[in-house]
Amino acid sequence: MVAEAPPGPRRRQLELAPILLPMFSIGAVLALWELAPRLGWVSETSVPPGSEVLVEVGAVFRDPTFFPNLGSSAGRWATGFAIALAIGIPIGIVMGRSKVAFQMFDPILTMTYPVPKAALILIFVLWWGAGDLSRIMIIIMGSLIPIIISSYHGAAGLEPRLLWSARALGTGRAASMLRVVLPGSLPQILSGVRLTIAISIFTLLASELLIRQDGIGAYMFTNLDNGQFLRVWAVSVVIASIGFLLDLLYVLGVRRVLPWLEGDV
Repeated sequence: MVAEAPPGPRRRQLELAPILLPMFSIGAVLALWELAPRLGWVSETSVPPGSEVLVEVGAVFRDPTFFPNLGSSAGRWATGFAIALAIGIPIGIVMGRSKVAFQMFDPILTMTYPVPKAALILIFVLWWGAGDLSRIMIIIMGSLIPIIISSYHGAAGLEPRLLWSARALGTGRAASMLRVVLPGSLPQILSGVRLTIAISIFTLLASELLIRQDGIGAYMFTNLDNGQFLRVWAVSVVIASIGFLLDLLYVLGVRRVLPWLEGDV
């Protein structure tokens, strides 16, 4: 029996590349962030060194007003995001399988897609006041379109033979939507949901920056008004970390619940 030859240098490089390249790019960004203000390339007031920002993150966590504001934002985000999923996925799937539904909803999506969702905040304030409802509606509006589009493409791109097989076995139209179309559309839907996580966080912050009652956006803007620019950078790092963790947990959760799913989410 012939022993396998040890992997050559080229193979080792290919195996390590997915690990080393991201580490290199992140390290380069962090090094530039630290050196640029210290070398005078940018103003330290506008862009403080990364090490000082990380120290300030600890001060943010010790601030007794931070976590109540974070909790308010989390509640609004979860509510708006969940409602957008509950509405957007069924609409997108129905649009993908029904020409009538597509003709009904497509003009609305075409008109509303280019509109900056932040521009609707003041209109919503006129309708519902400067409370939670207006901010939740902005999150819903910002999240709906990418969810609908991804669900539509998933349902529209379903292989016809899957539906033919289901109908040949006596599966009705409604049952086919649940047992065939929805599972077959999952890859596109899940990718759309992942994209929408980032979009919904952006719309949440935009709404709280304009409706400054409470929330992480209002907390950030208050510190900006007070000239605490280092605190603003620290809060931005916290928000970016939360977004990264949400994305990571989502991907890991999908892989655990749906191990049969092929390709990237």
